[in-house]
Amino acid sequence: MKVAALRRVSWEDGPDSAVRLWNQARETGEDLFYQVNRHVRRHPWKAVAVALGAGLMLGALVSLNSRR
Repeated sequence: MKVAALRRVSWEDGPDSAVRLWNQARETGEDLFYQVNRHVRRHPWKAVAVALGAGLMLGALVSLNSRR
């Protein structure tokens, strides 16, 4: 009897729980975007250097994979 009631409650809470989780993920993403944007505006050359380094590393990995 308790298991059936618990199953019904969790089934009914599913959509609300999914909406809460989606809203939390969206807010976290927006906060992360704001922080990265602020950091890039304060340190533009550092951001360019990081992007260049990441691009070089990714290019090297792709180049190594294509040689095999």
